[in-house]
Amino acid sequence: MRINTLTFSPTGTSRKIAQAILAGISLPEGIITDVTHVEACDVLFAEDELLLVSVPVYGGHVAPLALKRMERIKGNGTPAIAVVVYGNRHYEKALTELFDFLNSHGFNVIGAGTFIGEHSYSTPQTPIAPGRPNSEDLAFAKNFGSRIRAKVLNATHPTSVDVTNIEQPQQDADVMLRFKQTVAGWMNEGKSMPKCPTTDMALCTECGICAKLCPTGAISPSSPSSTDANKCIKCCACIKGCYQGARQMNTPFAQLITANFSVQKENKILL
Repeated sequence: MRINTLTFSPTGTSRKIAQAILAGISLPEGIITDVTHVEACDVLFAEDELLLVSVPVYGGHVAPLALKRMERIKGNGTPAIAVVVYGNRHYEKALTELFDFLNSHGFNVIGAGTFIGEHSYSTPQTPIAPGRPNSEDLAFAKNFGSRIRAKVLNATHPTSVDVTNIEQPQQDADVMLRFKQTVAGWMNEGKSMPKCPTTDMALCTECGICAKLCPTGAISPSSPSSTDANKCIKCCACIKGCYQGARQMNTPFAQLITANFSVQKENKILL
């Protein structure tokens, strides 16, 4: 059996989790596909292979672009591991969405995980799960991989999982209610929200790194100080990758999430 990997990871967190799980699975590596910047090719995976998919959560959903770029992959009852990485608030429908996507494409989901990664909006001023996944997270992911290895090697047909049975993240109900009420209030009053990051031209050196990091081509290499809001998915890879600190996402959501979701959540798995 060989292990194939599929990731979408603009800021690198989903990729780190996948790499740690791979280290634990410790099987011969097959196809490694990163759809952060390109679409996956037509691939039909066999029943005796294994597929690991690791993607980020945006607003409680799997990044839509990730699903779009994975659309051409197909399985033949191929065992798969579904992993979503979220920024310490909640993954909501994301794991179910990934599960349904894989099932509809011919895969048998035999394991699942919800992992914590630094939030896209996290900054030194508004820290949201800063530095995660940390060493403990990666060790947990590696152990998950080891358990997946045992499951696939000890069964001719590994059993599928029901992702609705995974343990939900612990969250104070009053905090969640306050968060939702605040967001609803913003929507009712038509509060202005930034559609994409902005650039401080006093700091920007036009090095072009942000354009290379952008998964949608929203930043022009010839004019990296501007961003096409219609293409931006607010992954904030351009912000985290800017050595000059010239890019920022001045959204009120950053402070709101920091204020309400500072308690660090735990990674959860299902086999």
